Amino acid sequence: MKNQWQVILGILLVLFIAIFAVINVDSVQVNFLFAKAEWPLVLVILGSVLIGCLIIFFLNIAKVRSGNKQIKHLKEENTELSRKLAAAEAMHGKKSTIDVGDKKETKEETKKANPVRVWLFLFPYKRNSAVKIRESSV
Repeated sequence: MKNQWQVILGILLVLFIAIFAVINVDSVQVNFLFAKAEWPLVLVILGSVLIGCLIIFFLNIAKVRSGNKQIKHLKEENTELSRKLAAAEAMHGKKSTIDVGDKKETKEETKKANPVRVWLFLFPYKRNSAVKIRESSV
């Protein structure tokens, strides 16, 4: 329903601009910084509308890109926090599954397979150091 109203409003705006431009067909002098030109007022009006639309379009693109970056960052943060939550639940004895590579393991399987694995999920950026600690303590 919202899109229908936007289309109707857009058509009315274009119709208003077209009628306004057709009424004003006189030639006007346009002063640039370095030159002067005489153009029909219709072209000046339509050119101004087109430039305004382009400015709004590019500002909207910047806003959408910023929103997409924020969405991507929040999804990554959500994934990381989900892993930490699953690892914490596994440590405290709650029934939970932990993503391990391509498969999921319950907390019992994780404890049997590797007791350090929970540590690796809590600190995903320190995987190499956690492995070195485990190897040196063995």
